[in-house]
Amino acid sequence: MSVISMTGYGKSESTFNGAACLVEVRSVNSRFLDIACKLPKELAYFENEVKGLVKAKLARGSVSVSVTLGTAEKSTVPQGYNAEAIEAYIRIAGEIKAKYGVSGEIKLEQVLALPEVLRYDNAGSNDELQEHLTAEINKALDKLLAMREREGANLVKDLEARVATLETTLDEIKVLDPERITVWKEKFQERLKTLLGEVELDPARVIQEASIVADKLDINEEITRFKSHNKLFLAALNDSGAQGKKLNFILQEMGREANTLGTKCQDARIQALAIRLKDEVETMREQVCNVE
Repeated sequence: MSVISMTGYGKSESTFNGAACLVEVRSVNSRFLDIACKLPKELAYFENEVKGLVKAKLARGSVSVSVTLGTAEKSTVPQGYNAEAIEAYIRIAGEIKAKYGVSGEIKLEQVLALPEVLRYDNAGSNDELQEHLTAEINKALDKLLAMREREGANLVKDLEARVATLETTLDEIKVLDPERITVWKEKFQERLKTLLGEVELDPARVIQEASIVADKLDINEEITRFKSHNKLFLAALNDSGAQGKKLNFILQEMGREANTLGTKCQDARIQALAIRLKDEVETMREQVCNVE
């Protein structure tokens, strides 16, 4: 398994004891794995288990899991009532009346409006419901993973093409570099003659100073390192596991080499190519932000 995108969507639709059960999982890019769950009140206890299911399949991304019972595209008819909840409400109401002398009668419409009274799951057991939801959440996660893998494959193609563009640009710079050095030597000699006139200089000292300046202008090291980063980047694209952070680090190093190269070259044509390198690296960094 190579690069995986952090953008994806998965859905599972089913029924549990005659009531609709809808599970939706969405994910977008994030530096870490952030999980948000939207569950019915009666399933609040199940949140940690849901997060565990997500962590078992995903490494990074902002993930939202939504579980809806009793409703889907259209509302469904209630399948039963919660006798325990009704008895508790009536008992508590009676205790309040007796203790505080509050008058009034409990009406049927008031009872039906109370939370947790109507059931849409046909009163299935919690264990059965939890088992059913575990299977359905895994189905939705698998669909989300499949979409993330497809998106990741598209990202790999795009990034590989951009690395090829970087390589081509670096080769163009290498072709221009010898001519840049020749031009610099000629200008250096002309400038010395202009400044010194007939004054004779120690040839060894001239060579020493020229070497210092030439070393500051040398960009071969930056080109070599940049090409090495390209190879590392391509290798990371095909490595297993979450590679987003590693790819981003390599791109940071590429950007640093492009900046140094543009500063040192002292040549308008090479500077234009260095800008092309920086633009391409920046575009790649935006793409990599969506890699797990």
